[in-house]
Amino acid sequence: MRWLFFKKKHLAYTAFGDDMYYNAAGKFSAHGISYDAVLKVNANATPPLFNNAANSAQYDFYVAKKDRYRAQQALNR
Repeated sequence: MRWLFFKKKHLAYTAFGDDMYYNAAGKFSAHGISYDAVLKVNANATPPLFNNAANSAQYDFYVAKKDRYRAQQALNR
């Protein structure tokens, strides 16, 4: 099911950690670009009690294929 959904989407950006996620999400939102973010957690990350596991998270941002140029422009501003 997910494959059918993302077939019409373009991977516009990959963020590592929460800071990069919020930065990219803010830029997309500020420029009116609709996106879907997929969280991928590193299985080798230590528990949050011992390390900030949020920084080992990977977020993939997908945008509509028609918005891929606008997404790149938004990220570079």
